[in-house]
Amino acid sequence: MRLKYKHPVIWVLLLLAQMVMACNDNAKDTAISLVSESVVKIGYGGGEELVKFICYDKWAISSDVAWIKFVSPTEGNGNAIVKINIDKNTSTEKRIGKLTIVCGGNVEVIEVEQAIQTIGFVHKHPSILYTKEELLNIKSIIEAGSSASITATYNNLMNRCNKALTYATTPYTGQDPAKFIDASYAPGSNSRDLAMAYWFTKDEKYAQKSIEIMEVWAKACKDISYVADAGSAMYLARGMYPMVCAYDMLVSENIMDEETKKNIIDWFQILYREGILSIEKWENNDYFNKQYFQNHLVAHTMGILMLGLVTDNDELIQFAIDSPSNPRDIYELLTGCIFMDGDIPCSREKAGAPAPVKGEIYDRYRHDTAPLKGLQYTHLTLTLLSTNARMCYNNGLDIFAYTAPTGENLRYPFEYYSDFYRLMDSCIKSGYYCGETERLAKAGDNPGMYEIGFRYYPDSESIKQMINSGTFNRESSYMDLFGYTRFLSAGIDE
Repeated sequence: MRLKYKHPVIWVLLLLAQMVMACNDNAKDTAISLVSESVVKIGYGGGEELVKFICYDKWAISSDVAWIKFVSPTEGNGNAIVKINIDKNTSTEKRIGKLTIVCGGNVEVIEVEQAIQTIGFVHKHPSILYTKEELLNIKSIIEAGSSASITATYNNLMNRCNKALTYATTPYTGQDPAKFIDASYAPGSNSRDLAMAYWFTKDEKYAQKSIEIMEVWAKACKDISYVADAGSAMYLARGMYPMVCAYDMLVSENIMDEETKKNIIDWFQILYREGILSIEKWENNDYFNKQYFQNHLVAHTMGILMLGLVTDNDELIQFAIDSPSNPRDIYELLTGCIFMDGDIPCSREKAGAPAPVKGEIYDRYRHDTAPLKGLQYTHLTLTLLSTNARMCYNNGLDIFAYTAPTGENLRYPFEYYSDFYRLMDSCIKSGYYCGETERLAKAGDNPGMYEIGFRYYPDSESIKQMINSGTFNRESSYMDLFGYTRFLSAGIDE
């Protein structure tokens, strides 16, 4: 979505060069130095963009197409930042426009290539964590008593929800995103669980309590500007996901008035602002020491996708899944985060480490840098990739079945890492993760997440063995992001 320069330092150096030239009364260079890229690819949604260039004389800029409009003046002198507005591309074909910059006798052309909409979801609610069909299927299993495992999980859910009816939430109103996520775990989990309890019982007291929690946070946090650091959008997306799921489950149930809906949706918009800022911050800083495909980046796109789905915003959905404006859209993340044999690992891994193999995840380098947290962070990345894939699947796009042109598929990391949690041994396979056994399943890397793998790859022997290994209790397994994980594979082995 943005015309941008690859490195901020270039802009600074060019400005310094102009100042030096200005000190020489006889100097008059009419050459044009582009700061923006000469070929720019943008998403179908268009929007405001910035064109940046340097020249030392009078200049003029023009467009050869009507869908590129100028917000800033089209003439000036010296260095320039020109704001343009690009219309949404509603056609069925990619289109190209040209911006021509003239300075003295010199000419430079910037080519703007705009994509088309390729993702066309039929908007429905719920569809983020569960679909209506999935919730009704779980309800039917509960009512029929056909699965002792699901019934036990349901009883655990209702025990939590009945306690949550008296829960008093206190929103975090500070500006530290890391403190936000810590403070959001309990209210977010309660809100989502209560929404599920409503679906299973149709007792509105659960829905009303869920809505109450969301609205208290929405009113208290709507206008907060968070400290801009490398983790801002990651913490906010993960922290807000459970409440977005709760809203998604309740918005079409005729139990929320329009003012309440507006209050909550207005608060959710922070996911876009912080997400875009973080995407740009990471790209402009060379991914903070070359961390090119890791969990933060997956969370950025996750936040924008869930906002797009909950607000029925096609442009955000396209941006998250497949857009030239998003340097880490879902397709690119799957390709970059999942290793295949022969892939080059993160440069921050120690020299001499075993080469990655098919199914390993880029975030494994945290074994060296954290240190000894490679399995924890690969689990987190796989969790977030699967969250994105499930949102897509629930809306008709099967990312779980998708295989990238270079071979990557979500099945591979589920199968590769399942053995570590089945055997509870970090030294198996290449030995790269050796030393992490004591941390296994104790740092948020809940084995219950593999219920997602079982849901979409029920024929996988390694995933099936892990699920049935007894290394975790399926009925009580609980994650802040998903709640009771057993529900995620309901009906697969009933």
